[in-house]
Amino acid sequence: MHRPRPAVGVSVAVLIVAGVMSGAGTGRATADPGSAGTLYVNHDVACSDTGAGSQSAPFCTVQAAADVVEPGQTVRIESVDDQTYSESVTLTRSGTKDAPITFTGAPVSAGGSWAELASTGSAPALTLKAVHDVRVEYLGVWYRGGDGVAVTGSEGVDLDRLSFPRPAVRAPGAGTAVTVDGASSDVTVSRNWIGDGYAYGVRVEQGAARVTATTNVVTTPRLGGIAVTGTSGANVTSNTVIAPCATGISLDGGSSGVVENNVVASTTARQSDTCPAPTAPLYTVSADSAAQVTADYNVAANGAPGGTRPRPEYSWADSPYPTTAALRDATGQGAHDIDGLNMLSLTAPNEHSALIDSADADAPGELSTDINGASRVDDPLVADTGTSASSRPDRGAIERQDTIYFRVGDTPSSTSGLAPLVTSLRTDGATSSWGEAFTYSVDFGDGGAPVTGAAGAPVTHSYTTPGRYTPSITVTDTDGLSRTGQYVPVLAATATPPAASLSGVADTTSDGQVNAGYARFTVPEPADVWEIAYRSLTFGDGSQQNLANGAQEVPHQYPAPGAYTATLTQTDQLGRTTTAKATFHAADAFVAMTPEFDTEKTIAAHGVLKLSAATVRADSDGVDAAELQIVTSEAKASGSLTLYTHGTTRPGTSSIDFEPGRSARNEATVKVTPTGSVDIYNGSSGAVTVNVATVGLQSHGQFADTYRPATPVRLLDTRGGTGGVTGPVAGGHSVTLTAAGTHGVPTGASAVVLNVGATTTKASGSLTVSTHGNSGSSVTGPYWTTGQTASAQIVLPLVDGKVVLRNTSRSSANLIADLVGWYGPIASGSQFQPVTPVRILNTHTGAGSGKIARLGAHATLKLKVIGAHGVPASGVSAVDLNLTVPAPSGTGYLIAYADGTSRPGVHSVDFTAKHTVANRALVKVGTDGEIDLYNAGSTSVDIYADLLGDYATHPAG
Repeated sequence: MHRPRPAVGVSVAVLIVAGVMSGAGTGRATADPGSAGTLYVNHDVACSDTGAGSQSAPFCTVQAAADVVEPGQTVRIESVDDQTYSESVTLTRSGTKDAPITFTGAPVSAGGSWAELASTGSAPALTLKAVHDVRVEYLGVWYRGGDGVAVTGSEGVDLDRLSFPRPAVRAPGAGTAVTVDGASSDVTVSRNWIGDGYAYGVRVEQGAARVTATTNVVTTPRLGGIAVTGTSGANVTSNTVIAPCATGISLDGGSSGVVENNVVASTTARQSDTCPAPTAPLYTVSADSAAQVTADYNVAANGAPGGTRPRPEYSWADSPYPTTAALRDATGQGAHDIDGLNMLSLTAPNEHSALIDSADADAPGELSTDINGASRVDDPLVADTGTSASSRPDRGAIERQDTIYFRVGDTPSSTSGLAPLVTSLRTDGATSSWGEAFTYSVDFGDGGAPVTGAAGAPVTHSYTTPGRYTPSITVTDTDGLSRTGQYVPVLAATATPPAASLSGVADTTSDGQVNAGYARFTVPEPADVWEIAYRSLTFGDGSQQNLANGAQEVPHQYPAPGAYTATLTQTDQLGRTTTAKATFHAADAFVAMTPEFDTEKTIAAHGVLKLSAATVRADSDGVDAAELQIVTSEAKASGSLTLYTHGTTRPGTSSIDFEPGRSARNEATVKVTPTGSVDIYNGSSGAVTVNVATVGLQSHGQFADTYRPATPVRLLDTRGGTGGVTGPVAGGHSVTLTAAGTHGVPTGASAVVLNVGATTTKASGSLTVSTHGNSGSSVTGPYWTTGQTASAQIVLPLVDGKVVLRNTSRSSANLIADLVGWYGPIASGSQFQPVTPVRILNTHTGAGSGKIARLGAHATLKLKVIGAHGVPASGVSAVDLNLTVPAPSGTGYLIAYADGTSRPGVHSVDFTAKHTVANRALVKVGTDGEIDLYNAGSTSVDIYADLLGDYATHPAG
């Protein structure tokens, strides 16, 4: 019968394939999570160093707690994910024998992480200064080049289960993990993991008394593993020192005490700054200490028998001894020592190792548990060669435990289905290397109490609440050793699959510019994300993307303007699908251009001029349309020009009308090919010269501006002083007009849309409109003859919010400017959608009006402009039209405005008798989707309206 021992919990791999689980337990004890005597430190929450240190209002620093802790109190240093406290802490307050002070970094719950101290500068991370009855446990200590923990002038100190990880920065020859100075006594350094990089693992200085170093692991110390100098009553017991670059364990300076049950393992190394003495003896007891020191039951792992020994195993009283036999024969020490081993592993001894059950159980400082907290146990497969019949400790810091093997276990009888879901598990499949019997405990993972049974008995369970659960089985042998493994997860699904959700908006910058063809789709995490197997998002343009299960923001660039329906398809673990759809309106944003002389060409009668992308500056990202200014001259006959996309069928529309002996101008929006090409067709029987300049681009692939149509309002009329100028403007003179910062146009507007005109003209001429503050940015306004009233719509970039109107005529004229709209970085602005040019109104044929009839004098025609020809049925704020009045019989003007609003006193097209005239018009649309065309002339006229595109806003889809 083996001696009972406490269980030690260890997580193991999922039970899917056959495998073996072995190794010692790594259970970490947890301190009392709270009491009246507990002070809390947690700098990851709302904390204060001037408070009471309660759990709800903890200290921010460890030092704050150290400054006020009282006897009997525990300082709990809390940690989330290896939380680090970068401070050098000094404790000067003491406990009593009956009420010690405890500092602990143990996690509140099992499986958590220890808190860590990281020293600042060269000071130790923790200094215990002139204190007594203090315990420090479960802390990580980061090496910064100085000491980790320093005990100075103190007594009754326990340093237990500290971890000194390998440092990120090493300073050769500096730093000791634990230092005990010569004024200290009754200090125990136990069960600590000390990583390589330190000069010494544990160092005890001259004058100390009753210091115990037990069950520690020290790896690759540079100057010594455990070094004791001039210390009386030293106990160095059951430590493991791996690959020291100097002596592993040494006692000198007149020290007295015991060296028992230790393991020091050597390696072959070259001498260097970081490894100064790779051939030093594994154990050293100096001449002035030898008479007061007893050494036995130690292990010198210095190479296999018959092989080359890298170094002497002992130096006793200043004499070297290459083997344990040589030491024993010469001094009588080490009667039960072992050598002839190779071992550099930090795992438990291999089964049947000479280290197992061979230690002195009565050695001073010997603990009942190993460095991992596992009990010292009897291995039934190994003959007992130690000193006690009741306790069989292994040599070194790590105890060999029973090995529990798991073969393939039974998967749950049902792994998925609707809740309530009934499933069962078998409890078998474990064996013990020591031949022990097992009990099985199954935890179904839903919060219910575990079910315990004998091997082979099936355990049935009903999952009543929907969820994804991972059942586990814990196997416990007769000695109390436990191992836990997980089964395949079980899914108890909801009655209906989780709903899908999807929305999308255009990408915007912080200052309000928009990339109108670049969508950002938002996919929230499903309510029951555990139930989802996979998700995919199709964008409606032939492309798709697979998504993870968490909340997602998915960007996507569309190839062209248009309405796209994106679909999220969500498939759950049972194969059920749900979908969500969002419509994204990919559109264009306006890129204001400084108008330049782009090209001047003569087009033959009925000829076509092809303009390349470079010519119209439409060769940048995602350009779908160009806004062009066209000026005609030297016409040989009357006619019109039609602008259209190269490679497409020429539409039955016109962009500008012209006559011999007169210059004409207009602006037109034209769709471009993917390579930017535009065709201009001359519908006249004679040649005409054209001058083309680009005033703006519409792009779905650039961050640019949106459009805000205004309720038309007059900004300038020199006839009555509107705009601050009264009286005709002399020929060759200019007026400056404020266009931004007034009438709802913000000062940050990037471009303005105006109808500009001249009346009471005394001689023929034209109007030039320029950006104030930028002499190179100007467009041509209307041309007129003597006595003619003429107008034109223009788009002009802004610098300081002002524009300059210059009368180029030789004689005076009154100047007029009406606000139509503006462009700028506004999130609520409208985006452009170009269409294939189409004539939506022709009163001569009845198209669009429903009857063949001219628009009478002072009459109004309603025209529906939404829901057809590519224009959306909702969300439209303005339409881009070219309005033409062909060969009117009288003089007058048209007003185009939003239906349902008051008619403004502005001009959209001015016409004179017998002269066909066309003018671009960005017209605000009424809430009913209609615009009104009012004939302010004294005679009836025909009207053509050609649609070029629309401006619209769309809610997130």
